[in-house]
Amino acid sequence: MTENPISMTDLATAIREGAELEAHGLYNKQVVFTLPSSGDQVTLWPAPPKPSSRPVLKLLWMRRTPQDRVVDRGELPWTSDAKPFVTWAIGMAYSADEIGPQYAAVLTTLHEHGIRGYIVPVQGIGFLIRVDLPDSTHLIIGGPEGLPSRADQVEQWHVQHEGVNEHIAVVHHGSPELHQMLNDTKRYLQATAIRYGGRHPLGAPAPEEQEDGPDKLYSLISDLSGLRRVDHAAPGGALMTIFDADGHNGATIAVPAEIVTRINRLLAVELQVIKVYGG
Repeated sequence: MTENPISMTDLATAIREGAELEAHGLYNKQVVFTLPSSGDQVTLWPAPPKPSSRPVLKLLWMRRTPQDRVVDRGELPWTSDAKPFVTWAIGMAYSADEIGPQYAAVLTTLHEHGIRGYIVPVQGIGFLIRVDLPDSTHLIIGGPEGLPSRADQVEQWHVQHEGVNEHIAVVHHGSPELHQMLNDTKRYLQATAIRYGGRHPLGAPAPEEQEDGPDKLYSLISDLSGLRRVDHAAPGGALMTIFDADGHNGATIAVPAEIVTRINRLLAVELQVIKVYGG
């Protein structure tokens, strides 16, 4: 004797609780649930029975966009077990194809700054953005509990540097602003360039420059101070005098306040890198 198939009411409850989706049963005739990333709506309903000595029960399904455009449809065996339906709903709602378009703009922005990331599934978390580095380590980018279903739901960006079974450093944690996360990540990668034999972690060769020393330090600070700044009226600043180790050949330069702030931030990142990797 064949078991009775699951009712539409019970199926809606199973999908709502098991897949954590907004699901409703309509008069025990249909089940409707909403995909959290795209907002597409999926409807299931019993297929009309066909004349047969051994009828096969099926559920038909259809996926529509918020603009009511049909994008996909199909059928499923209609059984008494809710688990296959819950698994199917989870796969549809939380796939890379579903969440990926939400973060396309983030990936594009990272790419524009030389950081090539891609979305990867992580067991128990969902999805994260991964950036592979040449030394077989990588950055992982997401929220504290992975990437939310939609990019506009990110409350905090979290970036970590990871190795094989090894946590290396926290690069950024806190701000939901993409530009702040991007700036912190770029500074970290620049500060770790020494680990790659003078090459940037993402593979871009460092320009050939004069040998390290007081003259080079003075030249770099001088060039940095002369670059375009966001706020030319920033108060304060510093007067820096740089000597050779023997106290001779001193040179003094006035450094604007914003440049002093940037130097402090770079040195803070470099200090963190030295603590992790050694000087």
